[in-house]
Amino acid sequence: MKHPLLLLCAFLIVHNLIGQKSNDALTLEKRSYTSYSGKEVIGFSGSLKVPENRNNPDSEAIAIHFVQLKSTNPNPQAPLIYLEGGPGSSCSWQADDPRYLGSWLPYLEVGDVILLDQRGTGAGRDRVLYIWRNGIPEDVFASAEASSRHATKIGNAALEEFNKRGVDLNGYTTIENANDIDALRQALGYDKINLFGFSYGTHLGQAYIKYYEDYVENAVLVGVEGPNHTFKLPLAMDVQFRKIALMAKEDPNINKEVPDLVALYEKVVQKLEKKPIELEVQSPLTQSPMKVQIGAYGLNLMMRFDIGDASDLPVFPRLLYTIDQGDYSHLRWFVQKRITSVFGVQGMSSTMDPASGASPSRLARIKEEKAKSYFKNVVNPRNENEWPHPDLGEEFRAPLTTHTRTLFMSGTLDFNTPPHQAEEVRWGYSNSNHIIVKNAGHEQILTHPKATETIVRFLKGENIDDVALTQPKLRFIPVKGETSKLWHPSMGRK
Repeated sequence: MKHPLLLLCAFLIVHNLIGQKSNDALTLEKRSYTSYSGKEVIGFSGSLKVPENRNNPDSEAIAIHFVQLKSTNPNPQAPLIYLEGGPGSSCSWQADDPRYLGSWLPYLEVGDVILLDQRGTGAGRDRVLYIWRNGIPEDVFASAEASSRHATKIGNAALEEFNKRGVDLNGYTTIENANDIDALRQALGYDKINLFGFSYGTHLGQAYIKYYEDYVENAVLVGVEGPNHTFKLPLAMDVQFRKIALMAKEDPNINKEVPDLVALYEKVVQKLEKKPIELEVQSPLTQSPMKVQIGAYGLNLMMRFDIGDASDLPVFPRLLYTIDQGDYSHLRWFVQKRITSVFGVQGMSSTMDPASGASPSRLARIKEEKAKSYFKNVVNPRNENEWPHPDLGEEFRAPLTTHTRTLFMSGTLDFNTPPHQAEEVRWGYSNSNHIIVKNAGHEQILTHPKATETIVRFLKGENIDDVALTQPKLRFIPVKGETSKLWHPSMGRK
């Protein structure tokens, strides 16, 4: 037993020396993680200190955190760095969650897996997180104007607090995120890496390819946001809603009571414009009751949050039907789910998106579409607030051309990152595949039973031209009555 232990100790020493040689700010702590199936995975919990703003010679150092899961392959291929979406979401916690860890086991058969918390997320979140602890105005969801007033008030308070902390928000950009990835690659001693981006993570992955293409072996981009796609097109949400209405019209659980979902929506919106609904929800800070008014703007905002998620789409007809009938229980569930959005500012995401920005032509198109859209005030609420941010410029937003071997994946019910965005980006990729998962929303692309198998095949270099993936057809919740077969959390306990 002595020889294996000596070898392990030698490995740990060499591993840390490699990191310290690349970057003295690297720390690694050996950990053991256990999946739901009982599989033990050896890994390292780590952090790397990087400048908060590389364009500022006096910048403070911040730590980005990650988990490095070691491959079970004796001859591993290039490691896989996972880039979570948001922007603002973390992913290192998945190593400590037995179920999520289990989803990474197939990838460890190929190479190491790095679960990277981007700057300003995970353990680094508190530096750029501001919580509003004063009262929330009851009309915060009553109109776009009321919402904007509140956002301006807490935004100014957040900026004042960030200034006291010495935060340099100019460092919270996708380019700096990409620079962090390469700093970590060097610190861990990897010559090449594989990228796996989801949602905003695809936006970041493309930026890394743009500036560090020589170090990328393969890229997997799921739910694709291109360099010029950060600001959404208002009519895209209208198209999504009308598409849902057509699907609902074909569903016998819906069409008898709601033959025209768009007409029902218009009726409900007219009522809310005349008189907002008053709801009582629970404050996420104090757990005490608080009242909010929901106008047409508030309803549109709740729909905007979830209109790309196939797990919530099935209840949309029932949501509108019950509001029309004077039952606000489903609406209350959606408001409670999203009430935290008015209690604070996440400096990372508030800066990251507008810094990526949009080209003048896209901004002009958005302005034109707003005049025609049902959802004009909610499609880009965060990006249209007056929040100070750098502009990464037209060179950053320009189409990318690359020979990087890339797998794109999209869902036909994904409003957030619709398939046509992936095709637009893919035009500049000379070596790529695009798998469109039928009936999948933004969150359902990777839940397909064969999604992981397909990605692993791709990373191994196999041809995946034969793959076609389809999720089950959307089944809508009946607009009234109880059902034991079809259920949604807004209906209460199952």
